[in-house]
Amino acid sequence: MNSFTIPKTISSIYCVGRNYGDHAKELNNPVPKEPIIFTKSPACVVPFEGKIFLPLNLGRCDYETEIAIQLGTDLYQGDINQVLEAVTYVGIALDLTLRDKQNELRAKKYPWDLAKSFINACPLSKFRKVDRFTELEELEIKLEVNGEVRQKGSTKQMLFSIQDLLCFISQQIPLRSGDIILTGTPANVGPLNNNDYLVAFLNGEAIAEAEIIRN
Repeated sequence: MNSFTIPKTISSIYCVGRNYGDHAKELNNPVPKEPIIFTKSPACVVPFEGKIFLPLNLGRCDYETEIAIQLGTDLYQGDINQVLEAVTYVGIALDLTLRDKQNELRAKKYPWDLAKSFINACPLSKFRKVDRFTELEELEIKLEVNGEVRQKGSTKQMLFSIQDLLCFISQQIPLRSGDIILTGTPANVGPLNNNDYLVAFLNGEAIAEAEIIRN
């Protein structure tokens, strides 16, 4: 993969829940038999750099570190052997989640939207262009908070591969060039506090860092 670049115009953001078995178990959720898909508003995207402001009155806000991909072409009802050709860029996203709000919504059997979409809820790193589709099969991510490793995961640990996810989503939803897919978070999610300093790694290289400001 070559050097990093700013993600181009984002159309929609699709996310995958419980795509790592250990993460499902840590939240006392069943391991899914098929992908769980939800969305985040593109209006919530913020660069994963500098200072990221998260209003304190929103309550507990958890980090969820994820491999993110961006499509360079439209994709609808993609063939399992061809869907990876639609992927142009890869990077890291934080699927920030208002955990108390999510638990409240789940208890009422309501959608998660208000727990997943809020100001600065989707920090994105700069992205790298994908040169070989096989690169998407061997990706590793890591998040450090204040110098301590909090999350580690890889595509090999996913319940559903990037290929599987693209095929599954595109069978029903017409995906557009510019769409971003967040592919799920590994275990050990946790709350963000004021002045926490985050560094995210892709395949061992630090590609994003930011300070959290909660006020």
